[in-house]
Amino acid sequence: DDTNIFVSATTYSEAIAKANDVLKAVSAYMLVNQLHINLSKSYFINFTRGKSDQCDESQKLFINKTVIKEVNEIKFLGVILDKNLTFEPHVNYLCKKLSSCIGSLNRMKNFVPKELHLSLYHTLFESHLSYGISVWGGVSNTKLEKLFVIQKRCIRMLFGDYEMFMDKFMTCARVRPFGEQLLGATFFEKEHTKPLFTREKILTVQNLYAYHCTLEVFKILKFRTPISLFSCFRISKRKRTLLLTPDPSIYFLYKSARLWNKLQKVFLDDSLDFSTTLGAAKARTKHHLLDIQAKHDAKTWNSSNFAHSFT
Repeated sequence: DDTNIFVSATTYSEAIAKANDVLKAVSAYMLVNQLHINLSKSYFINFTRGKSDQCDESQKLFINKTVIKEVNEIKFLGVILDKNLTFEPHVNYLCKKLSSCIGSLNRMKNFVPKELHLSLYHTLFESHLSYGISVWGGVSNTKLEKLFVIQKRCIRMLFGDYEMFMDKFMTCARVRPFGEQLLGATFFEKEHTKPLFTREKILTVQNLYAYHCTLEVFKILKFRTPISLFSCFRISKRKRTLLLTPDPSIYFLYKSARLWNKLQKVFLDDSLDFSTTLGAAKARTKHHLLDIQAKHDAKTWNSSNFAHSFT
């Protein structure tokens, strides 16, 4: 069905020339096997961290003399990739998606027993939030904060004290105590979410990223699959449970290596080998991250509550 072709080169012109050679071979293969390429759904994107060469007519991609359209972002396996790999379009898309999910949850929560609200959250909200998070979740804290605000809104809506919230707005000014008729800033304060996260044992978006990243590294190192990813990690010669970190970036290899080195003692048994089962690793990691979340003040969030800050 969907086919993706990746071509790498040192310059844009060289990449275009290589890609055109590949597309000629693909076109010939399709013709021989009586297959058809839908050109209206064919696009290409130039991933680069700097400015690419100026394009002219000779630096375009063709299939059967038809020019393929260049795009700045494209959805690949549910994750929106932009040409500079900043993942900002995906975060913006996710904000809209999660806001829509909150509306759906708000409409149905009164028809579902409270005991099932946590299942609703994991099924209809966190499933979207955590999808592919090890790929895009290494973005800056500023971008993650937008998602955290939406996550807190969902937590308040599902698990907060709704009756107390509504009761404030149903109180007539004439029955309020003397001196409290005028509404001050405290009246409009939102309910603190940290106690709700702690009570329901829910990970914040920052700690969800740490959870999924470190578990994926554990599986890659334990089972050595996929081998293409295992070969990308550099294991320390002095201690085989530690990873050598590559150059700093927002991408998986750097972020996951940093998180693994900070949290690897949580995963491994006292012998510090990979005999730990995957189920035990999951339970230990979540328990450890929930402990980090609950530290310090019981109501207000602190930067040290997020394992994401380790990187």
